[in-house]
Amino acid sequence: MTPAWKRRACALFLTLQGGAIVALAVAVRQGASPSTVASGVALCFLPYLGVVWSAGSLDPKTARFVGIVGASAFGAALIVSPPVLSDDLHRYLWEGRLWLQGHNPYRHSPDDPTLIALRDLHWAAINNKPLASIYPPFSQLLFIVSAWLGGTVWAVKLIALAAHVSSAALVGKVCSDVRSAPLLLGLNPLLLSESALNGHFDILCGTSLLLAGWYASSSAFARAAAAVCAAVGLKIIGLVGLPLLWKRPKALMSAGFVSMLLLLPLGWWRPITDPISGVGQFAQRWRGNESLFAVVERLAALALDPSEASFVARATVIFLVIVACGLVARRRLPGVQAARALVWAVLLLSPQVHPWYLAWLLPLEVAARGRAGLVWSAAILLAYAPLDRWVSEGVWVMPVELQAIEYCAVALALLVDPRRPSLRTPMSG
Repeated sequence: MTPAWKRRACALFLTLQGGAIVALAVAVRQGASPSTVASGVALCFLPYLGVVWSAGSLDPKTARFVGIVGASAFGAALIVSPPVLSDDLHRYLWEGRLWLQGHNPYRHSPDDPTLIALRDLHWAAINNKPLASIYPPFSQLLFIVSAWLGGTVWAVKLIALAAHVSSAALVGKVCSDVRSAPLLLGLNPLLLSESALNGHFDILCGTSLLLAGWYASSSAFARAAAAVCAAVGLKIIGLVGLPLLWKRPKALMSAGFVSMLLLLPLGWWRPITDPISGVGQFAQRWRGNESLFAVVERLAALALDPSEASFVARATVIFLVIVACGLVARRRLPGVQAARALVWAVLLLSPQVHPWYLAWLLPLEVAARGRAGLVWSAAILLAYAPLDRWVSEGVWVMPVELQAIEYCAVALALLVDPRRPSLRTPMSG
């Protein structure tokens, strides 16, 4: 196919994806069930696949323009729809409002009796009300801005979409050698739904990790350290950026110290052993859509009772992530390659993998020209399968067969992707 025909095909696929997203937004507003909405997001990947295939025919300037404008337009259609796939943004607004009212969400859980007078519709929709906040300070700042802008669902979603569009633009600037990067990131259906529909800000963490890797590769270690701190201030996963600074001990120590200060609030007012500590409870018992963690736990259960097996499994995966960090530093991997490999390791070893967690990975995946992460961004929509029962009965049970399908697709994608994540040192020259 000639470049001209490929550009026409790209325009056609973009139109089809836009139509699919508008139809999805209409279905959400008409009260479609969560499983139907998740299926609709999955269907949007069909034209997106065509966009991925034909995007190489566009010059970098056009690809960046289409990615930014397309993400803005497609996201605008989803902003006006209720967030049926996640209720997290209600906690965001609640915690932002607490700060504005002079209260501390690290100290007070949503069901704290001292906050009864503040309870509203957002409070009613919060899950895990007995637990205090698990979000680091920079995420809290986003919550405060959302509450200050009116405290509505639309305010959160608008800021999340702005973060997504900005990330697509920034990735296009950073990855100047990957001409389709802003288009592939900006139009990814999972990222569009998680930002404009569900109001998650995780894309900012993924973009910060990409910047950290890019600056480290350019030996701009002060900027890399700042990017790592930005990622840590948004999500704890940002800590995987610290090994990227191994060449500059001063930058590593500075970033480590600032990261410690940023995470200090998570355990200062509520020690992790406190039953109200959100971080402590998350670390001890949160489970869902896991892959290698389940294997490790099953092996541990052969010799231990279930409670001990869970603890040993969690300790083991933490150890394995630390080993991966050590390998990254020892093998002197380029920054983007190292960050990508570490985020892959964390996601595959984690006991909990929500769909929006892939926003940590996809900027790095696009920068590395990988395709396995894009496959996972479609397959992970299977993780929303239990949502209908959760809404109706308050029971969350992930069908094992769907989990197996998801991770078989991921494993196959990793096997066939020539640019799969790797801890091998690149050949010189």
